[in-house]
Amino acid sequence: MNLTSWITISTSITLSTILVATSTHWIMAWTCLEINTMSMIPIISKPHHPRATEAATKYFLTQTMASMTMLFATTMNALNTSNWEITLMTDNTMIALMTLALMMKTAAAPFHFWLPEVSQGASTLTSLTILTWQKLAPLSILLTLSNKINQTILLSMAILSIMIGGLGGLNQTQLRKIMAFSSIAHTGWILSTMAIAPNISTLTLTVYIMTTTPIFILLNSTSTTTIKDMGTMWTMSPQLASAITLTILSLSGLPPLTGFMPQWLILNKMVMFNMTTEAAIMAMMSLLSLYMYLRLTYIFLMTLSPHTNIMTMKWRTNHKTLTPITSTLMILSTMMLPMTPML
Repeated sequence: MNLTSWITISTSITLSTILVATSTHWIMAWTCLEINTMSMIPIISKPHHPRATEAATKYFLTQTMASMTMLFATTMNALNTSNWEITLMTDNTMIALMTLALMMKTAAAPFHFWLPEVSQGASTLTSLTILTWQKLAPLSILLTLSNKINQTILLSMAILSIMIGGLGGLNQTQLRKIMAFSSIAHTGWILSTMAIAPNISTLTLTVYIMTTTPIFILLNSTSTTTIKDMGTMWTMSPQLASAITLTILSLSGLPPLTGFMPQWLILNKMVMFNMTTEAAIMAMMSLLSLYMYLRLTYIFLMTLSPHTNIMTMKWRTNHKTLTPITSTLMILSTMMLPMTPML
C-alpha cells in the first residue's frame, strides 16, 4: 500500500470515529459509520490472501446489515417523533432495535459470529484495530443512549458475551481467535454497567485497549500466530516473555494487576444496585476466560519445546516495534490498581 493510500485510509478511520463520537444527528452518525466500514475493507484485504478476502467480505456484510438496521430504526423514530437527534430518541421499540444493531457492530453475543473469523483472516495489527479502535464508534453511541437502553437487554447480552467469550476460546490454538473471544468477553463487561454507570464502562474500555495493544504489538514483533509458536519465546527473550505474561494476566482480571480494577468496580456497582445474582453469574463465567489466559501463560513460561529446531531461527524480534509507548502501556496495564480510589 503506497503512502498516499495509507494516509487517506488511516485519516478516514480516525476522523470518522471522532465524528461519530461528537455528532448529535443520526444521519451524520450513520454516514460516518459507513465511511469507517468502507475504510477498513482495503486494510483487511491487503494481504491478497483468500482468507483475507473472506474476512473482508464477512466484515463488510455484517457491518452493512447492522448499518441497515440502524438506518431503519432511526427513520422509523424520525417518522414517529419528527426529529433526528440522537439524544431525543424516545420510541422504545426503535431504541431496542438500535441497541441490537450496535451490538452487532461491537460483536457482542449473540452477534459475535463474525469477529473470530475476521480477526483470523486479517493481519495481526489489523486485528488489533478491529478489536480496539473499531469498537469506539458504536460504543460511543451506546453511551449517548445509555439512559434510554433497556437494562434487561444489556445484562442478558453482557452475561451471554462473557460466557461465549470464555467458552469459545477454550479449544482455540490461533492467538488472533483467542484474542477475538477475549474481546467478546470484555465487551460483555463493558455492557454490564452501560445503563447504571457509563463512567465505569468507559474505564473498562480504556483498560481493555491499554492492555490489548501491547500484547498485539509484541505478538506482531515476534511473528507469533499460534500457541505452539509461543513455547520458544522465553528462550530467545526471557524479559519479553515475562512482560507479555504479566500483561496477559492483567487482561484476565487477576489481582493485583490493573485488569482487576474494572471488574472489581463493575461487580461492586452491580451489588449496590441489587444485581447480586447477575454479578455472581458474571464472576463465575469469567473463570472460563481466566483458564484460557492461564493456559497461555503456562505455555509461555513453563513448557519446553520438545526438540531443538535446526532450521533458520524463526524468532527475529523487530526491535523497532518495541517502542517506549509499548513499554509504557505494559507498565500501566499491570501496575495501576493502587490508583483505583483516585478514579
